[in-house]
Amino acid sequence: MNTLKRLMMLIGIGLWLLVGCATPPQPFDYQPDNELKPGPGLFTGEAGVYTIHGPQPQEEKEPAREQEAPAEPASQ
Repeated sequence: MNTLKRLMMLIGIGLWLLVGCATPPQPFDYQPDNELKPGPGLFTGEAGVYTIHGPQPQEEKEPAREQEAPAEPASQ
């Protein structure tokens, strides 16, 4: 009985190794962790871009300053 268990275990391990090596490896594209991955993300949606919706920022115009007349020298 003990011999039968060992034989079954060896056959099982052999089949496991055979099946593990039989499947072809899948292609692997390396993506560094410090770069953004292409495609849609959690906040980017289907377009893959983060879009901020709202009013367009307006250019700040400097307020018109009144031209001050040059100070006249005090006459004596």
